[in-house]
Amino acid sequence: MINADQCGFAGCGQTAAASLGGEPFCRNHFISACYARLDQYEELRKGSGLDAIESEAARRFIHECTRSADEIEHTGADLDNLDRAKLLHIILSANELGRQLRRSPRKVAMIPVRLTSEKLGAAWEEEAETELVSRYGAMVRCQHSAKVGETLVLIRTDTGEKALARVAWQRPSGREENRIGVEFFGCENFWGLDWGAVEEGL
Repeated sequence: MINADQCGFAGCGQTAAASLGGEPFCRNHFISACYARLDQYEELRKGSGLDAIESEAARRFIHECTRSADEIEHTGADLDNLDRAKLLHIILSANELGRQLRRSPRKVAMIPVRLTSEKLGAAWEEEAETELVSRYGAMVRCQHSAKVGETLVLIRTDTGEKALARVAWQRPSGREENRIGVEFFGCENFWGLDWGAVEEGL
């Protein structure tokens, strides 16, 4: 994400730290742009609601802004405490917006899975377990950490079914545990559940 392009904000001219929708921003203007977009989507959600196109655009924004904010927060050597707090707040706010836009209900389910990261130079594999599942992903309790945007292979150890998933968020849950949220790539019902019944609470 970090490149030598200049910030696209009129009259800025500082080196870009990240981009949103293909437009480069310096760190300060990236933070401002994220807050403006978050406020915009929240007003739409509380008002007339988001249509299908707006919801999909919001999901792309959530993915892009959380990944970029996480990267800046981890790599910005000159970050002060205020900017660091703003970036973390953006990540949390974007994740909350994502939960509000969730496309399917969640179900508490402890399903054994194997997580595999094939990241060059930092590959790992772990036996883990879900805590919540949805039609499009899951919350998984695991020992390894994973960066937002990273691709993982997820295998059900009870059925052997395999799917590719993107890390949507990560949150420490203890000294030796993490919880990560994953979203599947093009997999409609990996868990084999009747989601109509789940939504109705049956």
